[in-house]
Amino acid sequence: MYIKGGGKIICFEPHWISNMASYLLDGEKQSEFIQLGVLQKLFESDTQRNGKDGNIGMKIPIYLSELGVKNIECRVSDKVNFLDSNMHHNDKNDLYQSLKEEGIAGDPGDKQQFVERLIARGLTYDNALAQYEAALRFFKAFHLHSFLVYAPNMKITFGEIEC
Repeated sequence: MYIKGGGKIICFEPHWISNMASYLLDGEKQSEFIQLGVLQKLFESDTQRNGKDGNIGMKIPIYLSELGVKNIECRVSDKVNFLDSNMHHNDKNDLYQSLKEEGIAGDPGDKQQFVERLIARGLTYDNALAQYEAALRFFKAFHLHSFLVYAPNMKITFGEIEC
């Protein structure tokens, strides 16, 4: 790998917990379908268990600094998905399908399997069951005619390479 001095580096990385905090489904209490405390514990457990760090976006500036990158700056993507129940049907359907394909309000599937997978990832039975119920609530509440506002919040970090 060759790194050219005076060049730029840019990283686009997720921060799952801020992503999960950035939903609004009209008519629903967010805390009933997004349980931030349980999710944060789950994400941290996943990082320890398999090295997959969905919250890495917030750590990138530190990593780049440790690698000698200079003039580091950070931004958050300003993309917000707005499913407007009043929009034209074709546009609304396209956005709805895109959000579903992204995994928004996905069907949690079989309760026992869902709970067992979460327990294997470090949650207690009670937390896993509550997470299943929250996911099921979101799945049932979100439909084509919903108002949904969702901001993925990708973290954008950039700086300059000095060799």
